Amino acid sequence: MKSFLPTALAAAILALTAGQALAQDANTANSGPSGQAAAGTAEVSPQAASGVLAAIEKDEAPVAQLNLMVDQVEEMDVVGPNGETVGEVDDVLGDANGNAKAITVEVGGFLGIGEKTVILMLDDVSLDMGRVKTALTKEQIEELPAFGG
Repeated sequence: MKSFLPTALAAAILALTAGQALAQDANTANSGPSGQAAAGTAEVSPQAASGVLAAIEKDEAPVAQLNLMVDQVEEMDVVGPNGETVGEVDDVLGDANGNAKAITVEVGGFLGIGEKTVILMLDDVSLDMGRVKTALTKEQIEELPAFGG
């Protein structure tokens, strides 16, 4: 009977600590060290988490509409319906879940002077010969409101 008591005590301690470890794992299942997002999820800013589109910071995040990753889309030329270059992709914007929804495009200006940034929804663009193509002309894009993000 004496050998049963230490074994029972050890089993009880093990059960208590295992339950705490499982609870801790469940709370941190979607985050890595220091609260970072787990692999395979895009990191989004607090603005995106509040329902506003914000730049996707994770270069490996997919842009499903173009079948590319964020880092492959950024800096791509944007062309209009006649093939004329109208701007360059600056950022890919995502929603609270990290899903790509839009791109920001730098348009107008010369050598960075007088240019502005506008938003194009990914539903309104396509991939064409390694460039992002839109049905909007350069003039129409330059008339879009500036994006201040």
